[in-house]
Amino acid sequence: MNLTKLFETQAKLDEHIQKKQGQQTVNLKNMILATIVEISEMSNEWQGFKDWKVNKQPKEGLLEEIADVLSFILVIGNQLQHRGPLIIYPEGDSNRHGLVAPDTTNQILYLISYFIRLWEYEEIEEGYRDVLTTFAILTEMLGFTWEQVEEAYYAKNKVNHERQESGY
Repeated sequence: MNLTKLFETQAKLDEHIQKKQGQQTVNLKNMILATIVEISEMSNEWQGFKDWKVNKQPKEGLLEEIADVLSFILVIGNQLQHRGPLIIYPEGDSNRHGLVAPDTTNQILYLISYFIRLWEYEEIEEGYRDVLTTFAILTEMLGFTWEQVEEAYYAKNKVNHERQESGY
């Protein structure tokens, strides 16, 4: 996993968008809300929380939605100038910090709650590390390796660049 490369790749897209939109910085509040929206879209593709359905198999777009969530997480990290490790707690210790939920639905809710609480952390770096760690654990719970997530992210980043060129 090359977190530095992910941050750099996202920064190039962010710079392109900001230049095109005439913005100096990213609106952190809007990015947090956008990330929560993407988490909701990801959850909808996963379908595991839909107790009213007989067939709750994940849809084909799940990995792409995970990549979208990662994109926004990286935007926020670039804004906060985060360069720390993706998983900061030693194996077996992340649960002590409340980052591993008993099931996938709870893990998704944990992730959303960390975004909501990101503003409340005195140590915003710690809050962002919790977001990264919780997201990494969630992607595993959803059945994907980090290599698959990275591959999907780079494919989606390419699409996002193309969208910017075509007036998205």
